[in-house]
Amino acid sequence: MNKLSDSKGNVLPDVFLLPPGSTALDFAFTLHTDMGRGFIKAVNVKTKQPVGKEHPLLHRDVIELYFKKPQE
Repeated sequence: MNKLSDSKGNVLPDVFLLPPGSTALDFAFTLHTDMGRGFIKAVNVKTKQPVGKEHPLLHRDVIELYFKKPQE
């Protein structure tokens, strides 16, 4: 079990509605500009496979973002 699932293994993400054709990078910028600017990669939570910034998101995709924190 990881922090994105309940005791039964069901994934419990926040939901964000994005236009068709949106990418992992678009999603990062939707959350916060600094996340988009510092984007490293995204990981498909269900398959554990890494995806790049140009990966087109599909209906019901669940991804975890990795990004660099901005320097202060």
